Amino acid sequence: MPSRAAIRMKHPSFSVSVTTASQLHDAVDRLLPLLRADASHASAARAIAAAVASFRPPSTLLSNRILHLLSSHPATLPDAVALLASLPSTDVCSYNTLVAALGCSSRGLASARALFDRMPRRDHFSWSAVISAHARHGQPRAALAIYRRMLREPGSAGADNEFTASSALAAATAARIHLRETREAGAWSNDKEQGRGFMLCRECACAHVFQGMPKPDLVSWTAMISGYAQNGQPDEALHYFDMLLRSGFRPDHVTFVGVLSACAHAGLVDKGLGIFHSIKDEYGIEHTADHYACVIDLLSRSGLFERAEEMIDTMSVKPNKFLWASLLGGCRIHKNVRLAKWAAEALFEIEPENPATYVTLANIYASVASSWIEAGTRVHVFLVGDKLHPQAEEIYALLKKLYLKMREEGYVADTGFVLHDVEDEQKQQDIGYHSERLAVAFGIIATPKGAPIKVFKNLRICGDCHTTIKLISKIVQREIIVRDSNRFHHFKNGSCSCRDFW
Repeated sequence: MPSRAAIRMKHPSFSVSVTTASQLHDAVDRLLPLLRADASHASAARAIAAAVASFRPPSTLLSNRILHLLSSHPATLPDAVALLASLPSTDVCSYNTLVAALGCSSRGLASARALFDRMPRRDHFSWSAVISAHARHGQPRAALAIYRRMLREPGSAGADNEFTASSALAAATAARIHLRETREAGAWSNDKEQGRGFMLCRECACAHVFQGMPKPDLVSWTAMISGYAQNGQPDEALHYFDMLLRSGFRPDHVTFVGVLSACAHAGLVDKGLGIFHSIKDEYGIEHTADHYACVIDLLSRSGLFERAEEMIDTMSVKPNKFLWASLLGGCRIHKNVRLAKWAAEALFEIEPENPATYVTLANIYASVASSWIEAGTRVHVFLVGDKLHPQAEEIYALLKKLYLKMREEGYVADTGFVLHDVEDEQKQQDIGYHSERLAVAFGIIATPKGAPIKVFKNLRICGDCHTTIKLISKIVQREIIVRDSNRFHHFKNGSCSCRDFW
């Protein structure tokens, strides 16, 4: 247990007593907007930082929260820098917070760059933060130099995405004047200068730079197509692809990635699938994992999950993380929980340290009714009508037996809580398998006889489920605790602690 750290703030608008890590997280959440608006809360932030320093063992997660808090106002930014230097354990997030905060002002730019250069490991946020900082403070050439360094640096290939590309866009825009002057002076007669033009085409799809190239090659064409696709201009990307085909060049596998990406962002399902099939049928190029990833992105964004699932099951190469991330992103848009779980499980195996997968899956669960229960060392999640659980057959059989006994007690399902416009029989079936009921039934099966059953639900429990769980608690003689989005419900012997008022 950490030592007790009590904090009493003098400022009337913020007072908190902190004894646990959970309370510290809550204190940071409440103080953050106050400190951003008013430097008078700096002493409160420093006090919370001192409380975190007393925790044993040290928590990197808590330390990062404090770094974020202290970095939110110039008055406490020096404290954040000092804290980072004193931390026994840091991660890439620790450095990213300070790089971004220092880069907000021109005076802190040099410090941000120095800290960035000292980072033991960098991710796309690190590169994006330092590139955008230099572009914002009038140093576009330095920003582009960092971007080129990122492309060359071993281990940084994954950082080249839409975030870093858009950060380089501002710098590239400022650098256009220089490149235009170079082109007009006739200095593009050598490969080196034309290569610089290619870099700018790739970073922000500069049409006038491309048009100034004496002999654009396939790499330059591909740069323009990919540049427009990355910058949210799919129509322009497809226009340049048509021009490429008319120019006599044959696209390669990289070109098709840019074209398919443009189709995905424009929602052009038929055109995208036509181009995908032409890769092999017309150009004799084998499909790559990136080609499939783009098409899965296109299908899942459009809600065509059956076609996406069929393609994944029959594809000729192993799916990569970009494909699974694309599927997960589409599931988030259309709230497809079943395929979201499939995609997330694949991503957990490929890159278990990536927090984005966990956050996206949690957001999908939060958007639909879900309940969960801890049994042993695992958390079991249930959705409405969920049959994916390994013990689903046993769970449904138990509920069927319980419903027979409930009807003997006079229970009649209140189908008014089913919002779908379906027949009454279907409504009874739908409400009979709400997520909290499945979780309670699993709890009866999986926990020791007589032990309390503890279930959590992300939304408010419906009235019929409330009635049902009261009856179940009486039938099985077990205490059932349900924590919904509103309160705790303690069910025992057919009654609830809320007295049917919640």
